[in-house]
Amino acid sequence: MKKRSLRAVFASGFMAFGASTVGPASINFAYSQENVIAEKVITIAVPFGPKSSIPDPRARQNGWLSNKAGVSETLVGLDYKMEMFPRLAEDYRNISPTEWEFTLRENVKFHDGSQLTASVVKDSFSKLNDKEHSAFNPRLTKLLDIKTITIKDDRTLVFETNKPNSAFIWSLTEPTASVIKEGSDKLPIVGTGPFVFVSAKPEKTYQTKAFSDYWGGKPKLDGIVFDAISDASVAALALKAGNVDLVTNYSEPDFAALEKGNQGQRFSGATTRLFFYQVRTADGPLASKALRQAISLGLDRELIVEAALAGVGGDPAHSIFPGSMKSWINEGLKSSYDVKQALEILDKAGIKDTNNDGIREIDGENIVLKLRSYEGRPALKPTLEITQALLSKLGLEVKISMGEFQANNDALKLGEIQMHLQAWGTAPQGDPDYFPSTLLDSKAGYNFSGYNNPELDTLLEEGRGEFDSTKRKVIYDKIQEIIAEDFPLIPVFHKSQVSVGNGKVKGYKIHPAETYLASPELDIEG
Repeated sequence: MKKRSLRAVFASGFMAFGASTVGPASINFAYSQENVIAEKVITIAVPFGPKSSIPDPRARQNGWLSNKAGVSETLVGLDYKMEMFPRLAEDYRNISPTEWEFTLRENVKFHDGSQLTASVVKDSFSKLNDKEHSAFNPRLTKLLDIKTITIKDDRTLVFETNKPNSAFIWSLTEPTASVIKEGSDKLPIVGTGPFVFVSAKPEKTYQTKAFSDYWGGKPKLDGIVFDAISDASVAALALKAGNVDLVTNYSEPDFAALEKGNQGQRFSGATTRLFFYQVRTADGPLASKALRQAISLGLDRELIVEAALAGVGGDPAHSIFPGSMKSWINEGLKSSYDVKQALEILDKAGIKDTNNDGIREIDGENIVLKLRSYEGRPALKPTLEITQALLSKLGLEVKISMGEFQANNDALKLGEIQMHLQAWGTAPQGDPDYFPSTLLDSKAGYNFSGYNNPELDTLLEEGRGEFDSTKRKVIYDKIQEIIAEDFPLIPVFHKSQVSVGNGKVKGYKIHPAETYLASPELDIEG
């Protein structure tokens, strides 16, 4: 890594925004005038960048980047074993089926120097449901289902939910549940983490500086620059050229080549990320359950893992949860590859090629499936291409394309496409409720399938209301069985993350939920 001054790094960010820019640019300028030379600034290539110039950590996906960058923190965290640990709250307890009491950690400072108090925590969470505020987050609001927040004293507060919600405490580990103080033009994002927000350029860069008064100890780095590079091959070239020090999401085939030659500073770790197809079930050809079942049987998941991930980046998915989630996975489920059975299912359902043009039909119309995915994760495009080839063996015409994530969701919702290949962390909170409730509940905001199953809705509600883990396991086993029978989404493989550094990165670990990265221990040799 080339030694650079924070003055140079952040002044360059100021020039990129232009002198007329307000907010982050003014911070860049103010900080660049400080007579502080940073010995250690690390540049990290990530697949996705900030969504705005002032990305509120509580909104949409901003929290994931902010949490990784060490800017924002939650009341409760997830360790590397996916177990909860006290974070900003030093203690928490369930005092009734609908009430949770939290005691805040002492001597925690915000980046503006003020103290963490119960009133600031209450104010931060109240913004989640404010449509006029940058923190507005209807998805998290639904997951938390908060009725009231009562302050008992400066360090103690009680959250009351509308209904018993066993997933509540786990939902508080989600990065968007971060505690943020209202900002100013000089410091628009005021968190409590080891690094202070400096600037952001939408979909490009996110810059921070160290927070010397961090409650967990002064960081070893003086600053971090996150460089959004969606193309993994371009990110690898940037690493080779010395423009970045670490690539978090390296190309799996390139990583396999490094492993074969025992080259490079390599990191790998299993995650809870699932590559899956969200399927339009409400209308169109995939309203047919038989067709959905045949498609799953026609996917050679072993082949996809070997071809798209070079055999180093994942495992075939038999359920929505990976094998590492032993507490929740339904181990009795098996996603078989069986073309013969798939063809039999189609024939039995009357989905046949009646005019001998090679394409099966439903109600006299050729089945044409439009599949789409997005850039940012190297394995998505080859998975899409392999799927196209595999499904052609079933007599299905498949058209594939790449688009923008939200545009794909909109197209799926409108029935313009039939399958959207995505990559989600199925348990970023460590709890089984998040993924099915977010995607498959009939009222869920991300249910672009149009899937409506009253039995599943009831089970999801029962799962949230049950506090006994043994009884919850039975419920979520059944939920997984319904998914494996109905296929409103089709699991493909569980992803491992592979990263490569320049040989100087220290203190870096891949978190199973992929939501943690920057820490006081993260470092780079000079």
